[in-house]
Amino acid sequence: MQISRRAFTRSALLGTAATAIRAGRATDAPPNVLFITVDQMRGDCIATVGHPNVRTPNLDRMAREGVLFRNAFASSPVCVPTRKSCFSGQHPHQHGSLTNRHGDQLEWRGSMLDYFSKRGYQTAWVGKNHTFTREALQELDYADIRDREPFRRYNGYVPPHWHSVVYWPEEACYPHINTESAIRFLRRAGQSDPFFLHVSYFDPHPPYMAPARFAARYDSGDMVMPTRVDPASLSARLERYHRAMGFGELDREDLAETMRYYYAQVEWGVDAPVGRLLHALQEAGHAEHTIVVLTADHGDFMGDYGMVRKGMFLYDALLHVPLLWWSPGRIPSGVRSATLTQSEDLFPTLAQMTGGDPPEDVAGASVAGAVLGSAPEREQLFTSAAYGDLASDVLPPDLTPDDPDASPRHTQVLRPTMEPEHRTKMIRTHAWKFILNETEPAELYRLADGRPTERHNLADSREHSRVRRTLERQLSAWWPW
Repeated sequence: MQISRRAFTRSALLGTAATAIRAGRATDAPPNVLFITVDQMRGDCIATVGHPNVRTPNLDRMAREGVLFRNAFASSPVCVPTRKSCFSGQHPHQHGSLTNRHGDQLEWRGSMLDYFSKRGYQTAWVGKNHTFTREALQELDYADIRDREPFRRYNGYVPPHWHSVVYWPEEACYPHINTESAIRFLRRAGQSDPFFLHVSYFDPHPPYMAPARFAARYDSGDMVMPTRVDPASLSARLERYHRAMGFGELDREDLAETMRYYYAQVEWGVDAPVGRLLHALQEAGHAEHTIVVLTADHGDFMGDYGMVRKGMFLYDALLHVPLLWWSPGRIPSGVRSATLTQSEDLFPTLAQMTGGDPPEDVAGASVAGAVLGSAPEREQLFTSAAYGDLASDVLPPDLTPDDPDASPRHTQVLRPTMEPEHRTKMIRTHAWKFILNETEPAELYRLADGRPTERHNLADSREHSRVRRTLERQLSAWWPW
């Protein structure tokens, strides 16, 4: 859905005396919320966590002055289910979207936006939607929602790892336009009534594109490549997907070039805009009264298993996401929390962090204690999703990827895998991950080697049979089928 630079108004939010900057904000007044979501950003793609290539000075600042969760995970490996989990506090199988092609968009009632609106917050949304119905968005005080720039469209010739220099002026691209819109809101928002502003960026979603001045900062020869793991060592479904997408044709040079554009896109489309938002908060006098939280809806294979992009797989490359909390003077600085957390937890956590009571009907759990540095470790996370099986492990013969009028090969392969034909679910602890699939053998991975990437499926290992039984019992009790 596209609502180009259009604002719905319930309270004449902008440009009225009612929302002019007002003095005398009570010291115990609830804080503002600036919730930033980015699209398809891996959790390890921040310089301060040790990434060897990416440059993220503003995200590094948020980590230095706030709290970084090292074990944050998306609710789904694709956009819509995770975004609905963020705003509903429900798991995907509870809110009804197990893939991007499944379920209805979220209604206003009972959502995080509804919750904060009822508490007297001004509600605002800028950027990508993929979450709420059109009717729900009409309840916002300020909405400036758009789809992706048309220059990023694919055609039949485009490979899955397509990367390019952005050929629009930067001021005409949505990282700039969305940031400008959010800053206009911040400059005009009142100082006495708190606000909840969601800024939803499109990057670093493929195609992997960045302006030349950012791409030039990265050299493909400097890219640190992940250890190559054969997709077949995980599952036959991943191997079929790998072959159908044509990733076997992706050589080291192509992958290195894709990686450098992805990191440039993170710097241009995520880090630089976030820096501008933090500066605008301070300039408008909101910084000391605002909680800023940043996360992503899911990750990207980006070299793992010789692949890029996403798919309906419950592996850490797609589920591990950044999660940063920043509010100088309100939360500790320089904290790196090992607490396990996921998208469903954001709603109850923000409710508690702003002095409210977390809703009783959400599945997520507040990790406010971990944000404030005083919470016990969480022991496990659960994820639910769905998938469609490919009819073959190669591109079906009736598809024509070289036809310029056809959808590109990767789109034709991805679509059937997004059909919610079969269910899959996962339980994850710090050390183990167990996955059940309706049409494939179970998967068990040991994750205690310091790197989250799954390497060898141990589900049939007698040595680890007790671990499997324990996790399988817990997972089956969580979502029976």
